Amino acid sequence: MDYFVKENFRELLRSDGVPAVSIYLPMERASSGRDANRLRFRAALGQARKLLEADYPPEVCGPLIESLTPLLDDQDFWLYQSDGLALFASPSLDRRYRLPVPFEEIVVVGPSFHTSPLLELLQVPEHYWVLSVSQKEVGLKQGTARGLTPVDLSGVPQSLRDALGGQVERDTLSHHGTSARSGPIFHGYGVGKDDSKTELERFFRKIDAGLRDLLGDDLAPLILAAVDYYHPIYRSISRLDNLTEDGIQGNVVAWSDERLHDAAWPIVESDAMRKVRLAGELWEAAFKQDKTEADLSAAGRLAVGGRIRLLMAERGRRLWGRLDRETGVIELVQEAGNDPGDNAVELLDELAEVVILRGGNALLLSAEWMPTDTGLAAVLR
Repeated sequence: MDYFVKENFRELLRSDGVPAVSIYLPMERASSGRDANRLRFRAALGQARKLLEADYPPEVCGPLIESLTPLLDDQDFWLYQSDGLALFASPSLDRRYRLPVPFEEIVVVGPSFHTSPLLELLQVPEHYWVLSVSQKEVGLKQGTARGLTPVDLSGVPQSLRDALGGQVERDTLSHHGTSARSGPIFHGYGVGKDDSKTELERFFRKIDAGLRDLLGDDLAPLILAAVDYYHPIYRSISRLDNLTEDGIQGNVVAWSDERLHDAAWPIVESDAMRKVRLAGELWEAAFKQDKTEADLSAAGRLAVGGRIRLLMAERGRRLWGRLDRETGVIELVQEAGNDPGDNAVELLDELAEVVILRGGNALLLSAEWMPTDTGLAAVLR
């Protein structure tokens, strides 16, 4: 499985190589699905070839197809797959991502990459993180709706001893005296609430800093799993933007992955719905001030003018056509279906990219959460 964060998304948006080939495929993780995965890719590659040859000369099409063809014989690549595969090829960029999302199968060839399935990956918690913290063990697991997978914590302290070394306070130096039965108590290496708050803060800061480096721009929900009194201390020092409001309380070190996932998933769902509700509330407030737009043609002009603060697009809705990124003029060619060729782009995808490039935000929502029935809802600046 590969990481995909906002900087990877921005790289695709900034790419100006033409033509741009985007392929999204659902994959089977089990090794028994290797041949099926390869056949699925072979069919998608054939579709990409037809779309390219219809609109571009052989000297342009050939190198792009040749850059992807060797994958067919790469046995290791097909043996190790996640739930979905996203491939991108243009004269200036070649990227492949194995991701924990079962993408709907689609092949698009146009002047820019088709990125909305990845936008959904970034906005919707198709994956999440569980950070388990105890004095003796720190763990991180990446989760999806299906379960949890351990992550290598390189650069993150593995325990309080790993974080602080011998820099711990003796109980005799913190006004608690000694224990006649056990002698001096070392905070952090004892049990439970004898841990010094100061030591815990230092411990948690090191964990937090390591996670910021490890996760980068990945803003998938991060859920803290620890004993109850760790939570307020960790939240008081954390600089992670994706730390969820709710956490898992308990000594989770001995918990199975199944039990941990069962406790985490409701928190993930709640965090996602909170963002959807906030978007709806923003639309309602803007609508009362006459700062909304739901018309496709008008949205094109507003998007290139940098006037859209938030664009909500309907998940699964496809409007094929052309968008002039200078003037915002839109030509609608086809509703629904697959890429019709002739340099058409998926317009909702294209609008979302323009909005993001001009400093706005974009969300993909299911039809039931859309405030309009046109496929888009724009909140204006």
